[in-house]
Parts: sequence; structure tokens; C-alpha cells
Amino acid sequence: MKKQILLSFFSVTFFIVSFDNSFAQQLPRLFVPESIKAAYKNGTRALDGKPGKNYWINSSDYTIKAELFPETRTIKGREWITFHNNSPDTLKTFMFRLYQNIFKEGGAHEFPVDKRDLTNGVNIDTLIIDGNGYSLNERSLGRFGFRSVSTNYFIRKLVKPIPPNSIAKVETEWSFVIPKYSRNRMGAYNDSTFYVAYWYPQIAVYDDIDGWDRQEFTGTTEFYNDFNNYNVEITVPGNFLVRATGELKNAQEVLDSEVYNRYKSAFASDTVIHIITSEDLKNNTAVKNRQKNTWKYSAEHVPDFSFCATGQYLWDGVSVVVDNSTGRRVFTDAVYPEGAAFWNEVASFARQSVEYFSKEQPGVPFPYPKITVFNGERNRGGGMETPMMCNNGQYRTRGGQLGVTAHEIAHTYFPFYMGINERKYAWMDEGWATYFTYGVVKKEAPDEDEFPGTVHTLSVALPTEAMIPPMILSYEATGGSGYTLMAYPHAAFAYTMLRDILGKDVFAETLHEYIKRWNGKHPIPYDFFNTFDNASGKNLNWFWKPWFFEKDYADLAIKNVEADKSVYKVVIENIGGLPLPVNLKLIYEDGKEDSIYNTAEVWKDNNDEITINIPAKGKIKKIELGSDLIPDSDKSNNTYDLE
Repeated sequence: MKKQILLSFFSVTFFIVSFDNSFAQQLPRLFVPESIKAAYKNGTRALDGKPGKNYWINSSDYTIKAELFPETRTIKGREWITFHNNSPDTLKTFMFRLYQNIFKEGGAHEFPVDKRDLTNGVNIDTLIIDGNGYSLNERSLGRFGFRSVSTNYFIRKLVKPIPPNSIAKVETEWSFVIPKYSRNRMGAYNDSTFYVAYWYPQIAVYDDIDGWDRQEFTGTTEFYNDFNNYNVEITVPGNFLVRATGELKNAQEVLDSEVYNRYKSAFASDTVIHIITSEDLKNNTAVKNRQKNTWKYSAEHVPDFSFCATGQYLWDGVSVVVDNSTGRRVFTDAVYPEGAAFWNEVASFARQSVEYFSKEQPGVPFPYPKITVFNGERNRGGGMETPMMCNNGQYRTRGGQLGVTAHEIAHTYFPFYMGINERKYAWMDEGWATYFTYGVVKKEAPDEDEFPGTVHTLSVALPTEAMIPPMILSYEATGGSGYTLMAYPHAAFAYTMLRDILGKDVFAETLHEYIKRWNGKHPIPYDFFNTFDNASGKNLNWFWKPWFFEKDYADLAIKNVEADKSVYKVVIENIGGLPLPVNLKLIYEDGKEDSIYNTAEVWKDNNDEITINIPAKGKIKKIELGSDLIPDSDKSNNTYDLE
């Protein structure tokens, strides 16, 4: 999710704790919680950053049949789930997520909720697990120990426990009202346009670190899902278009024949095709003219499912080759209202983004067959990602619209392909999405390069008391823009520094190794740190600790300069503590200029100051430290006059 960066923060204090045991040699100086040390001992994770020999991950197969009733903004659905318990544990408890309970009266939430959107939350009519019915009313508490806490529904005692390496069958019927005025990632945009996410009863993650994921959804922290298979049928009024996660299986049944032909042509086209035009909408010839249509979608090995439904939007499509060795193409499409600035370019923006991510950074062929960008929120920025879908707002500039499109599509890799626990470690996906987006915007809209804005934000924000180290758990850091700072620009700039330190080629190889090891699984920060150490052949703890664990900031200073006939000795002091590149501009007495650049690796010995020796090529009258691409909170100490 792309957010605006704010410069008001709150204070959180974080202490680094060292531990004295067998892990100290492999992970010196980094705090490691007991639950993660236990994972190493249990063999689910390894100290070299690889999944352990005993690693496991659960999954589910979802069959969902749902209907949208626009006049009441209601979704009614029924689902059948096959849950695969791949863990070594017998599960005597069970956890469901009912995200839309965030709009239940009295529910906890971290964003403004209009009173007109308050409801009874998700109404569960049926819940059956392995043939045993569970009643979600107060009388069931004594029998099942069933506990409702906002968006989590926790069954404390299953009638039939689920043994290791077995399955459980779940059936449920439910309904809820789509919010209209408080659109947090989803909602009703008008009487015939809806984006529906966080919408179906979902089995929570049970993992090797925490067991059941018990964190509530309160509106800020986002994804943590297992990899599932989905077969979904969505029934809507006859004039509605539905775009969803996965591949449309009955396109010929629901699309007008001419629209269908355009749709199929777009799958092989390098130029944008207008699949549904304003004429189609005017003449009501976009989809089959029935009272209702049922759209059928399927998706394999994805962590979530969402859809948009509209009777008023245009639809553009195009495709791009993402793997030159196989010729595999990805379909990129956009649905949007007519007349909004830049939205008619979004299908092309999506194509450019997918091509950049596949062939440049991260340089991994796009893992899904399609990506749809829904543009619904007029006059407001921001965006929201789900697998193969985006829900984006409107930006005032072309680069801004390109940036939000690229950012949300970048989430395909993190957290979807990589299974990140964004509830705990938002920086592990938001930081990468921000970092990858820099490259797309700089390439396609260079006048609106986003990176200098990040540098300025870090210069201003990092020395404030509200600065939050990324290793503070994300759900503990919400409620202020300190969360936004650490999850987005702080992490993105750290990845930029990491690429600078390792070099372009080693960084790419190391990132690819990390993705290869952990796609389809649930990596945690230590898997990331250890993989980069292992694959690069470097111990990077000198970098990880200040950038991710500690409350440091950006402030380098020229402390002193000593000159003799053959060399200038420039002493650089690291006042803020963050290891940063040292860029020196040398201004000679004759007017000539020169520069010297050292990556942040000059601080790997954890020195408070270093000395840069500069061979004398003439008489230097002034030395300037830093650049517009390196944050620095106090530039008053960045110039040294030798005259």
C-alpha cells in the first residue's frame, strides 16, 4: 500500500539485547527473540538463511460462491474450504479472520469510520468443521470456548482436533454490508461500482514462530496469509463487469462477442486495446444482457482473493513478454471511469511496471499471469494491493499516477510471492515496493524522480523522537506516521545503500537467492539478513544493526582537515550513527573541482570517525561533504574552508 509520508511522529524506545549462547558466533550483536532461536533449534529455519530441513507451511483450498446486491451494498456468500495442516502439531484450536468486523459497532480501528458505515459486522449463518456445527452466539462459549475479539474468531476447543499432515473440511455461509463512506482499501465508490477485498471468512496463519496469528486487523497493518487455491463464482447484475484475482474461466459466457474478441486480442498485443469503450457502456453492449451474470475465476498458490464490480467503467488491456527465454506474456489491464486525468494511461503504466520488474529490478519474471488495476478513488491518493489486483486513487501528476501503479504492482513480489508477515514486518514488503518503484518512475517519468523526496524525508524525520527502528513489530508501531517512515522510505533507502555497498551484480545475485529460497514460504527478517550475509559472502551485521535495530539518524560531519605537501587528511565524524556513503567535493584554488566517493562500507568497523586520505593534486580551498542523494540532518557541519 502506498501512503503519503507525513512528518509528525511519536516516540518508541527500543533496546538491543545480546545473548550468550551457541548462536552468538553466527549472529553476533543482533538481538534474536526466543521464539526465533527455537525455530533454529527445531530445524524449521537455518542460520545460513535457508529454510530448515523441517520447514513447513499450511495451505487451504477455497471454493466460494458469492452474490453482490448493489442496492443494499450487501455480499452474501457460501464457501467450502479444505485446510491442509502440514505442521507437526495436532490443532485443538482454530482461528478465523472476519475482517469486515472492523465496521462492527464498538470494534477497534485506526482510521476514521463514518457512523453511517457501522453495522453488525460479518453475519455468520453456518459454520461447520469436519461435520461438527459451531454456533457463533454467546451460548456456544461454554461448549466450544468460542471467543470473538473484533476481527478474530478463535475456537478454543475443536470437537475433532486436526492431526499433523491431515486435512479439515470447513463450510460456512456469511454476509456483510460493504462500506460506502469509510473506504479503507475497499468499498462502494458509487451505486454501481465496488471494490471488494478483505471480504470472506479466512483461516488465519498457523506458523512455526507464533502458532496462530492472533493479531487483529485494525486498518493499518495488512497481509499475512498462507498460499491457497481459489475457485470463486461471483454473481452480479447483468450489466456489471467483474475483474478479480486469478483467470477468468467463462469469458465467452459473460462478455459480448465483440468485447470478448478485443479481450483475447489484448493478451497478445504490445499496444493498449480498448476492451470496453464509452460506446459499449452507452449502448449497454459490454457484457451479456441478462438479469444476472455469474463470473468464474480461479487462482492457484496465491495468498488472497479480491474483485471489482462495476457497470460504468471503461476497460483497457495490453500484454508484455516477461521471460525472453520462454516468451511468456503477462496480461495487464485497467478499469477506470471516463474522463479522469492519466487513468487512460494506467494499462500502459502497468505494462511498463511489469516489464521493469521482470527484466531489471528485481529481475525476476512476473510470477502471475495477469494484473488488473482498478482506479476508483477520485481526488485522493494512495493505493492498495491484493494478488493480481490493485485499487488505486487519483494523482495530480503523471509521475504520481505511474508511481502508485508501479508500487502496488511491485507488491506482487513482496508480500505475495514471498509470503511476508506484514503485520509484524511491514518494511519487508513496503520498503521493497518503494525501492522498486524508484526505478520505474525514474525510467518512465524522470522529471518526477521520487528518490530525492525520500532523501529529504529521512533528513528531516530520522532525528525526531518518533523515529521507529524497523525491527519494532509493525502492529506495535501503528497510530502515527513513525510507522509510515520506517516501513516505506527508511527501508527503501537502506536497500539502496545495500545495493551500493555490494555492487549492482552481487546485490542482484543475492536478492535472487533470497527470492529463490523463500518464495511460497514465510521469511522473517533474520532469513533476509542471513541470506544476504550467506549469499554475498559478507558479514553485514555492522549495517543491519544501525539501519534496522537501532534509533540512529543521518548526520555526517567534517571534523577536521590536515594538509601537508602530499596529502590531505579529512576526518569524517558519524554523529548520527547511521552508516552512510561519504561523498566529498573538492574545490581547488584554481577553480577546478574533483570528487571522492566511498560507500557506507567505510563504517564497517563501527568507528565513530574515519580519515579519508586525499592525494594533493593542487591547493584545495574548500571541501564539501554529502550530496542531494544522501540524507543529512545537519548540513551546517558539511563544509570545511582551508583558506
